[in-house]
Amino acid sequence: MRFIVLAAALMAMSFSASAQVASASYWLLLKDDGHTWCGYADMAEFTSEVNQLKPTESARVTYSPEKLTEFTYQVEPESGDWVVVDKYTPSNGELIIMRANLLAQDNLQIIQESSIREGNIEPFRIVSTTTLDGKTVTPPGDIDLPSVPVNANISGLPFLAVAAEMRKQSIPKLCKAHQ
Repeated sequence: MRFIVLAAALMAMSFSASAQVASASYWLLLKDDGHTWCGYADMAEFTSEVNQLKPTESARVTYSPEKLTEFTYQVEPESGDWVVVDKYTPSNGELIIMRANLLAQDNLQIIQESSIREGNIEPFRIVSTTTLDGKTVTPPGDIDLPSVPVNANISGLPFLAVAAEMRKQSIPKLCKAHQ
């Protein structure tokens, strides 16, 4: 379910995505030791590992020929009660964040948007609220969204370092521990 949720959330959040010429994506997962990120250039190999390891954190990093164009970061607790997927897109000196909150018990998908400008995180605003099968609903006033911090300092994200090293060395798989 974890990878299916990631794929569904990415598709739901891709309404603003544009086609990239010669882009390259890397799929990453956090191993159960809590400090080793493994990156894969092949989505099928990544999917196989996700199905075996069932990580609580995963990511996808996409580069155009010249630069980082977007990355997604997914968190899902062991319980599977909810999933949060953040899609970060650099744009004109800021990061645009689309957050998909998938709440299994409430049968809700709440999409929020925010941005980071000069290290400052703007408050999230709700863009849409649907059931998990896509039917539009009114956002409930008393819903508790998962508390997942926004990654304001992307230069310190270990999965981005793994993807950058894979890209630089043109290697299909890399596992690397971080502190």
